[in-house]
Amino acid sequence: MDSVSTIVLYLVPVLAAVVSSVEGATLTFELADREEMCFSENITKPIKHNVEYKVVRGGNLDVDMKVLSPNGKMMYMGQKKKWDKFRIETSRGQFNFCFSNEFSTISHKIIYFHLSPDYPETLSAKIGVKHQAVPTLTEVLCEKINTNIESVVRLQKDYRLQEAIGRGNAEQLSVGVLWWSIFQAGIILMAGMGQVVILKTFFTDKTPTRKP
Repeated sequence: MDSVSTIVLYLVPVLAAVVSSVEGATLTFELADREEMCFSENITKPIKHNVEYKVVRGGNLDVDMKVLSPNGKMMYMGQKKKWDKFRIETSRGQFNFCFSNEFSTISHKIIYFHLSPDYPETLSAKIGVKHQAVPTLTEVLCEKINTNIESVVRLQKDYRLQEAIGRGNAEQLSVGVLWWSIFQAGIILMAGMGQVVILKTFFTDKTPTRKP
């Protein structure tokens, strides 16, 4: 298994491959060199949404990203950014989130992307309660527990993401150290062989012998 597959599998337990719902979407994907990839999200409520993306691994950890509204209007554009977090004013319709690695010729990228509404639904709204009376103490406590759980999940995602980035950097450093060590070993070997050859010439009699 190569290192790219390892890093993707490492993120899967916490960063779901694709999670689409009224609460937004979270995904981690691989973007090949000279490639552009777009994801669509059908927004049903005209509310503000938070968008976050980060390059986990690959090249200089940079990527181009743009957001297109349902009518094709450019709402955001970031060029060669390692990460960014911003807010967009959405309407009803299909929004496109496009990532481009066309400027890179050899480096694949592992990218984390997260989309969520600025004001997530309450627990009662999630279970389909449309008309709420005065909330009871139990309902208030349940809402508080739900909010705390969502906060813990976000912190776990951030922690795993940073851990994956650190692991990727460590693996790249390890590969660099390995090749540098091989290069240094080659130089030492060549220098040693050269010294042996030079030292051998000191004990070689170069005077031609005369036959009687």
